[in-house]
Formats: sequence, structure tokens, C-alpha cells
Amino acid sequence: MFIRLFVLFFILLSGSLSLTAQGITDCTTCSTTLLKPQDIDTLSVDELRLLTNEIYARKGYKFSNERYQDYFQGFEWYKPLADNSQVKLSTAEEKNVKLLQDRRKAREEERQVILSYFKGLKLLAVNGNNAELKIIFASSPYAEEASIDYLKAVLVRMDFDDVNWYKNNALHRVEVDNGYVKMRYSFSISSGGIALEYNYMAHSDLMEDFGTMFSGYMSEEEYAVWWVFSYENGKVVFKEIGMAG
Repeated sequence: MFIRLFVLFFILLSGSLSLTAQGITDCTTCSTTLLKPQDIDTLSVDELRLLTNEIYARKGYKFSNERYQDYFQGFEWYKPLADNSQVKLSTAEEKNVKLLQDRRKAREEERQVILSYFKGLKLLAVNGNNAELKIIFASSPYAEEASIDYLKAVLVRMDFDDVNWYKNNALHRVEVDNGYVKMRYSFSISSGGIALEYNYMAHSDLMEDFGTMFSGYMSEEEYAVWWVFSYENGKVVFKEIGMAG
């Protein structure tokens, strides 16, 4: 049951928004060819930073960051200079560096806008402001069925200062096993959108076999609720509520 809910959740989430195209993967021609905004539009903060550093690496820049230094030493073309002051960028490279840095700054600001929005939702939940939360989600046909209590249960458990990223994906997840049921509360960002999830997902690991007189657990009780958002025109927009189980 849990696997079905999990797969269905991500199928629906992925279908809520169109997937973005893959951007460039290296800066082989950045010394002579100007990058265009559409070349880097889908890239993450870390990918943009790596491309910026690659431009410098191709000119012989020696990195104090050990991870970057080790990474570029894996390429035959990397010939570090003894003195970084000798590194000189071409006009095209300087323009490409600025474009990459500007886009990275915009990406970082997007992240802050998203996290600030959800910190605001959490504050409403913590303060018990049910009326305002209901207004935000009133447009969904599942607004009543997906109890505001489920949403609050997710929000109060999320630490939006401890959301971590891998490329354009982000996650903060809390799993609770109370000896009866395993529940998952999560906040995630992916190419499919932004989501909060409440998942009453499986029987406790404590149970050897829940189909006995020693437990009243029934798999039919399993269900999941998720709230999907998108980032549009500089703000977070609520899209839909999904349910399964």
C-alpha cells in the first residue's frame, strides 16, 4: 500500500507542471562563445557555480577549495598556474562569468522567497490560525476532505532552516514510528513542483505481523495527502491538493 501511495504521489506531482529542459553541462566553448540566458535557465545554484569555476579552471586558476581542486585535476586540460594573479579572462569569459553569477544570485533569491513563504505558513499553523490557512486552500475540491489538521501536522514538524539541496531538488522529511503506524511528513522541491506531504503509510516496525489479535492495525487505513505549489513570477502559488488511499 505504501509503495502504491508513494508512486502515485510522485506521478501526480510530476504531472502538475511540465518538466524543464536540461541546460548546458560544461564550458568547453565559454572562452569564445557567449552564453545565452536560455542556456542556463534550468541550472541549479551548484551547477552555475561549477560552470563559473570551470571558466577560471580552464585559465589555470588554482582553487583553495579542495573539492573543486580535486575535481578539476581529473581533467587533462587542467593546468594550474603557480600564481592566480596570472589568470586573465577574455572578454567573452568575463561576460559569461557575469551571466552565470547573476543567474546564480537569482536562483538563490528564488530559494529564499520559497522558504520564507513556507515559514509564514508554519507560523500560521503554530499560532492555530485555521481560518487564514483555509482561505489559501479553499480553491481545491479536496479542501474539506484534506483536513487542515493534516496540513498543520506537516508544517509544525518542518524545519525550513534545515532544508538541503541537491541540484534543483530540496528536501526536509520527518518520519515517525509510534509503535502502531509509521507516518511521514515532508517538504520537497523538484522539477514537478513544490510539495508538502502527509503520509499515514505503514504499520510499525514493532509489529511482527499486524494481522493478529495483538494489533488492531489494518492496511486499509493507509492514506496520503499532499499539497502542490509552484514558483511563478517571483512568488509561491498554491496549485492543488492530491489524495490517495
